[in-house]
Amino acid sequence: MGKIIAVVNQKGGVGKTTTAVNLAASLAVLEHKTLLIDADPQANATSGVGIDPEQVEHSVYDCMLGNNFATEVIVKTDTPNLDLMPATIDPFAIGKRQSITRWPVTRGISGESFFL
Repeated sequence: MGKIIAVVNQKGGVGKTTTAVNLAASLAVLEHKTLLIDADPQANATSGVGIDPEQVEHSVYDCMLGNNFATEVIVKTDTPNLDLMPATIDPFAIGKRQSITRWPVTRGISGESFFL
Protein backbone atom coordinates (compact mmCIF):
# COMPACT_ATOMS: atom_id res chain seq x y z
CA MET A 1 0.00 0.00 0.00
CA GLY A 2 1.29 3.43 -0.90
CA LYS A 3 1.54 6.46 1.34
CA ILE A 4 -1.41 8.84 1.50
CA ILE A 5 -0.61 12.56 1.66
CA ALA A 6 -3.52 14.93 2.31
CA VAL A 7 -3.14 18.63 1.59
CA VAL A 8 -5.92 20.32 3.56
CA ASN A 9 -6.83 23.63 5.12
CA GLN A 10 -10.29 25.04 5.80
CA LYS A 11 -9.35 28.42 4.33
CA GLY A 12 -9.44 29.01 0.60
CA GLY A 13 -6.62 30.58 -1.38
CA VAL A 14 -3.76 29.23 0.72
CA GLY A 15 -2.12 27.12 -2.00
CA LYS A 16 -3.56 23.65 -1.35
CA THR A 17 -3.99 22.78 -5.03
CA THR A 18 -0.66 24.32 -6.03
CA THR A 19 1.10 22.37 -3.29
CA ALA A 20 -0.60 19.09 -4.21
CA VAL A 21 0.10 19.44 -7.96
CA ASN A 22 3.75 20.42 -7.43
CA LEU A 23 4.34 17.72 -4.81
CA ALA A 24 2.74 15.07 -7.03
CA ALA A 25 4.82 16.16 -10.03
CA SER A 26 8.00 16.20 -7.94
CA LEU A 27 7.38 12.68 -6.63
CA ALA A 28 6.67 11.48 -10.16
CA VAL A 29 9.92 13.02 -11.47
CA LEU A 30 11.71 11.13 -8.68
CA GLU A 31 10.22 7.97 -10.27
CA HIS A 32 7.58 7.30 -7.62
CA LYS A 33 4.26 6.13 -9.06
CA THR A 34 1.90 8.88 -7.91
CA LEU A 35 -1.86 9.33 -8.06
CA LEU A 36 -3.19 12.88 -7.71
CA ILE A 37 -6.84 12.95 -6.65
CA ASP A 38 -8.75 16.13 -7.52
CA ALA A 39 -11.78 16.36 -5.23
CA ASP A 40 -12.42 20.06 -5.86
CA PRO A 41 -15.49 21.05 -7.92
CA GLN A 42 -13.38 23.78 -9.58
CA ALA A 43 -11.10 21.05 -11.05
CA ASN A 44 -7.95 23.18 -10.77
CA ALA A 45 -5.64 20.23 -10.07
CA THR A 46 -7.06 18.50 -13.15
CA SER A 47 -6.31 21.47 -15.39
CA GLY A 48 -3.03 22.03 -13.54
CA VAL A 49 -1.64 18.75 -14.86
CA GLY A 50 -2.81 19.45 -18.39
CA ILE A 51 -6.18 17.69 -18.53
CA ASP A 52 -9.17 19.69 -19.75
CA PRO A 53 -11.93 19.20 -17.12
CA GLU A 54 -14.58 19.66 -19.79
CA GLN A 55 -13.21 16.64 -21.68
CA VAL A 56 -13.26 14.33 -18.64
CA GLU A 57 -15.58 11.39 -19.21
CA HIS A 58 -15.65 10.01 -15.64
CA SER A 59 -14.63 11.94 -12.54
CA VAL A 60 -13.81 11.38 -8.92
CA TYR A 61 -17.46 12.13 -8.12
CA ASP A 62 -18.65 9.20 -10.23
CA CYS A 63 -16.33 7.03 -8.18
CA MET A 64 -17.52 8.49 -4.88
CA LEU A 65 -21.13 7.87 -5.79
CA GLY A 66 -20.39 4.28 -6.75
CA ASN A 67 -21.05 4.77 -10.47
CA ASN A 68 -17.48 3.80 -11.44
CA PHE A 69 -14.54 1.98 -9.89
CA ALA A 70 -11.45 4.06 -9.15
CA THR A 71 -9.51 2.17 -11.82
CA GLU A 72 -12.08 3.29 -14.43
CA VAL A 73 -11.69 6.96 -13.50
CA ILE A 74 -7.88 7.28 -13.40
CA VAL A 75 -6.24 8.92 -16.41
CA LYS A 76 -2.59 9.15 -17.42
CA THR A 77 -0.94 12.56 -17.57
CA ASP A 78 1.92 13.67 -19.82
CA THR A 79 4.25 13.33 -16.82
CA PRO A 80 5.66 9.81 -16.45
CA ASN A 81 4.64 8.15 -13.14
CA LEU A 82 1.86 10.70 -12.52
CA ASP A 83 -1.74 9.56 -12.82
CA LEU A 84 -4.83 11.62 -12.06
CA MET A 85 -8.27 10.92 -10.68
CA PRO A 86 -9.84 13.99 -12.30
CA ALA A 87 -12.63 16.30 -11.26
CA THR A 88 -15.05 18.08 -13.52
CA ILE A 89 -16.30 21.61 -13.12
CA ASP A 90 -19.61 20.77 -11.47
CA PRO A 91 -21.61 23.25 -9.38
CA PHE A 92 -23.61 20.33 -7.98
CA ALA A 93 -20.52 18.44 -6.83
CA ILE A 94 -20.53 20.20 -3.47
CA GLY A 95 -23.84 18.55 -2.63
CA LYS A 96 -22.53 15.22 -3.91
CA ARG A 97 -19.38 15.55 -1.85
CA GLN A 98 -21.34 16.34 1.31
CA SER A 99 -23.44 13.19 0.85
CA ILE A 100 -20.35 10.98 1.06
CA THR A 101 -19.46 9.89 4.58
CA ARG A 102 -16.84 7.22 3.85
CA TRP A 103 -15.05 6.54 0.61
CA PRO A 104 -12.15 4.07 0.46
CA VAL A 105 -10.28 5.87 -2.30
CA THR A 106 -7.35 3.49 -2.57
CA ARG A 107 -9.36 0.24 -2.65
CA GLY A 108 -8.59 -1.72 -5.80
CA ILE A 109 -5.66 0.46 -6.82
CA SER A 110 -2.22 -1.13 -6.77
CA GLY A 111 1.24 -0.09 -7.84
CA GLU A 112 1.08 3.53 -6.67
CA SER A 113 3.68 4.76 -4.18
CA PHE A 114 1.86 7.96 -3.22
CA PHE A 115 -1.76 9.14 -3.17
CA LEU A 116 -2.31 12.93 -2.92
